[in-house]
Amino acid sequence: MKQPLISIITVVFNREKTIEKALKSVINQTYNNIEYIVIDGGSTDKTVEIIKKYSDRIDFFESKKDDGMYYALNRGIEVANGDLIGICHSDDYFYNNHVIQDMVEVHSEQKADIYYGSVFNLRNDTLSEELVPTLELEKTHTKLYHPATFIRKTVYNRYGNFNTKYRSASDYELMLRFKMQNCNFYRLEFPVCIMTVGTDNRVSHNCYSHKEAFKIHKTHKTGNHLKYLYSYNYCRMVKLIKKILKHD
Repeated sequence: MKQPLISIITVVFNREKTIEKALKSVINQTYNNIEYIVIDGGSTDKTVEIIKKYSDRIDFFESKKDDGMYYALNRGIEVANGDLIGICHSDDYFYNNHVIQDMVEVHSEQKADIYYGSVFNLRNDTLSEELVPTLELEKTHTKLYHPATFIRKTVYNRYGNFNTKYRSASDYELMLRFKMQNCNFYRLEFPVCIMTVGTDNRVSHNCYSHKEAFKIHKTHKTGNHLKYLYSYNYCRMVKLIKKILKHD
């Protein structure tokens, strides 16, 4: 049976300390029909130099200034040729070297639109407990981990890519949109990736994402938009208190 082409996208900007581990976690996968796409936002540190060390294992590389992570991801999706598209962020890495092989074996039986798995967070070299995703996207925020998903290219073609008007929660809006369109989701019974937290400027870890979640839920008419005004204000209050205590 012909092995499906799997596209993996890594977008990066000035991540010389973490990019090599991300690259290796993709190119060392046991599955051998991977199209690897790396989009750099015009890094000014040693990131591009590190990427070029692995140019023979990268199928598409582009380095130029862009308008942020979601623009770069959309560029990667645009050039991807795979049946399924996965993402390995420059701060993250796949859980093991056979994650993609395991996913493809599931795909050969399930033929789903979207596969999603669990993740671990890494903070100060310490792994969290396994974070198990949920599909209750109409009720919850960021409980399906986009770096642990594999999505058919046809789904992007039919329902659109990342909405770049959201600069922090576009990945969440994407998953909610796909669910509201009745895409077929299938949960993988194994962890997919390890996500590094505490990285400077990681867009998913800030209060503004709650404000965007309010707009997203209101747009998709889930009936749960008001609670995100509360969570946004609560997040801001906690950050302010921490800032005050830090300066005392």
